[in-house]
Amino acid sequence: QPTTRHTTLAAHGPPLAAWSVAMAMPMANVYSVPRHPCEHEELTGPLAALPRSESMDVTNDPRFFSNNVIAKRLAAFQTISVVAVLMVNLSVKQMFTLQKNIKIETADGVVQYLGFCLMCIVFLLNLTTVIVLIQQLFMTYRLLTVGPCGFEIAKSYYLNPNIVTMRHMAVKGFFLSLPLFVASSSCMVWTEFSHAGTHTLAIPVVVFLAVMSLVMLFINKKHQSIFKERYNMAKAHEEPLMSHIETMSHRSRGGFFGLDV
Repeated sequence: QPTTRHTTLAAHGPPLAAWSVAMAMPMANVYSVPRHPCEHEELTGPLAALPRSESMDVTNDPRFFSNNVIAKRLAAFQTISVVAVLMVNLSVKQMFTLQKNIKIETADGVVQYLGFCLMCIVFLLNLTTVIVLIQQLFMTYRLLTVGPCGFEIAKSYYLNPNIVTMRHMAVKGFFLSLPLFVASSSCMVWTEFSHAGTHTLAIPVVVFLAVMSLVMLFINKKHQSIFKERYNMAKAHEEPLMSHIETMSHRSRGGFFGLDV
């Protein structure tokens, strides 16, 4: 019978015969992989002198590849962090290009120094936004991929009161820095025209920039108020449904047979 079986397999062609031979081999021989000496398996000397660091375990979970609420919210913060980096670069350039021969006893000197101070505030607000959002993005994504309970752990981190406060502070500081940047630019425009001796030409531009900074403040405030109104409306509409579901859940658990179907 073995002879007939191998003859039949060979008649179906070389691939099937090779497969039958491989299945007949011991499993240890099939999965034995020759080990080669690896040069970089251990930590090298210079790196061993650094502070100890450990990486998180890498666990593949199907939920990592599906969309979730936290990932969608973090996508919005990624956009803010990118714009904040650009604002940091712009504010730093404006701070260093500003002339430092300020005569504070004159009106032009006061305006020039005010513009410099506003630009410093813009730089610090955006730098704080970058630091807070980048760290929270990095750590939240790491917790999302920590294992089977990654979403729950990342949710607890995302909703931590300290994390929420710092995130909201960073976002509000970013939106506040935009009108401050425009106001600081108006001060610098006045300074440049003042040094050139053409104050009258600077008046329309400075007034327009100052008005636009106030308009931007109004726009930010209006967006926040409408968002809070719609958020409270959504919570008010879902409250009866959630209360009903919670009541039915408790009632089903307290049944005579304990069935929950």
